Amino acid sequence: MAAGILGIGVTGLNAAQAGIRTTEHNISNVNTAGFRRQEVDFSALRPSYAGKDSWIGNGVTMDSVRQQYSQFLDNEVLLDQSRLSRYDTYSNYASQVDGLLGKTDSSLMGPLNAFFDATNEVANDPSSGSARQVLLSAGNSLAGRVNLQEQSLRQLRDDSNLAVTNLATRINSYAGKIATANDSITRIESGSGQPANDLRDQRDQLVGELNKLVNTTTIRDSNGGYNVFIGGGQALVLGNRAYSLTAITDPNNSDLKVPALDFGGSTQALDTSLITGGELGGVLAQRAEVLTPALDGLNRIAAAIGAEVNRVNRGGLQLDATTAGGDFFSSVVQQTAGTSWIDPNFTSNRLANENYSVAYNNATSDYTVTRLSDSSAVTVAAGVEVSLGGVAQGFKIAAGTPAPALGATWQLNFKNYARGMSLQLTSGDQIAAAGSSAPTGPGDNRNALALAALRVGSTALNNGTFATAYNSLVGSTAAYASEADLSRSAYETLTKQAKDAQQAVSGVNLDEEAVNLIRYQQAYQASARAISVANTLFDSILAIGR
Repeated sequence: MAAGILGIGVTGLNAAQAGIRTTEHNISNVNTAGFRRQEVDFSALRPSYAGKDSWIGNGVTMDSVRQQYSQFLDNEVLLDQSRLSRYDTYSNYASQVDGLLGKTDSSLMGPLNAFFDATNEVANDPSSGSARQVLLSAGNSLAGRVNLQEQSLRQLRDDSNLAVTNLATRINSYAGKIATANDSITRIESGSGQPANDLRDQRDQLVGELNKLVNTTTIRDSNGGYNVFIGGGQALVLGNRAYSLTAITDPNNSDLKVPALDFGGSTQALDTSLITGGELGGVLAQRAEVLTPALDGLNRIAAAIGAEVNRVNRGGLQLDATTAGGDFFSSVVQQTAGTSWIDPNFTSNRLANENYSVAYNNATSDYTVTRLSDSSAVTVAAGVEVSLGGVAQGFKIAAGTPAPALGATWQLNFKNYARGMSLQLTSGDQIAAAGSSAPTGPGDNRNALALAALRVGSTALNNGTFATAYNSLVGSTAAYASEADLSRSAYETLTKQAKDAQQAVSGVNLDEEAVNLIRYQQAYQASARAISVANTLFDSILAIGR
């Protein structure tokens, strides 16, 4: 009887001690990131048969130490945090593009308006040397502002490429740590049969940090390990093996870096449209929706300005009223054979960032257009949009002056035009202010009026004037930046709410743990008292026999 009583007391002491240790463990980790509150699960030991259908209990045993968590709430935190990281990164990049295009001191509108104001002054007084010099300066400033914007946008693009590379390195670091944690958890749990709670917390924290970088999907295998997938189902971690994420040149755009998975010798580029969360998702999304369209739009507007101003200036006479005008800005069209001319008209908001050769076919009165980057070619009639491989290139060919002739060839220099746009005239006398037919002398302003009319009358852009095209570009960028700011604010709130709900279940509450300490302390003291009573009874029995 005494051994049974003592044994029951010892089980109570052990149970209370386990409860105290677990409570102390919770308290010690109150500030540990990713730690989940733990509780001890107890159950009664199997009772002993006492005869006449009676059973006497044998105390308590500890079954396991259980984490307090909700998988649903954990998933909500991961999802909201991943989206918050996406829109935070997206907003930072988009706001830089928006500021560059929209702020007065960096906008294209000031130099553009100054240029056309200067053309009006030349039209008012074509013989004025100062007015002509002001127009040259305004043209140089306009080209310089285009160059500056293009350079700044290109720097942001280079920054985004570097970000993709750096994020790949950080993602690989977390993937390797998750794989190592998987291996440790599998070995410990297979040996003990009990969950490795602290290691699981550490692994889940790593998954949470990884999810801030890229949206993931995790599937737990039968051994307790995590398999982690990104990019619509591509394996990043399988058990104790982590694959390597790298940055490669985009097969469709040599200016961009895209993420790819290295499967031990074979590299597979990821579908960037499926990377929708985390910092990587934000970098890729803003680049596709804001940065690349801004670069393309600026290049398209610059090419349109260059092509139209050059077309009009070539159509007039210089100050001497005898010499034909030349290119005002760097040429969009370059004559490669013959003496005739063509003019490109832009037909969409997505002018391809490419260079082309054009040959005139006199027999059929159409043109053969070849894309120089891949030699793809198509024959089109004048006024019909050029399309290669089923993709519209954003321009059509119009006959210039003089009209095209058999054997005439040209090159269209659209690729990175904004980067190299520059003033070609070296003297104000070269501005072709006079009309080409029956010039009336230095005071002839017919062509200067045509230059000034490009401000509101250019047909190069199908969506309006140069100013409306630029304002449309600014407005689109501002809309994306504003939407990203709103989404970031929304997910800041959602993430906080999700974390609060998660902590209500999993977080350590010091008041609650203080109560548990008192409860387990009292249980320990009671078990100790029971052992003392058993010891007294045992001594009494021994005294009887003396």
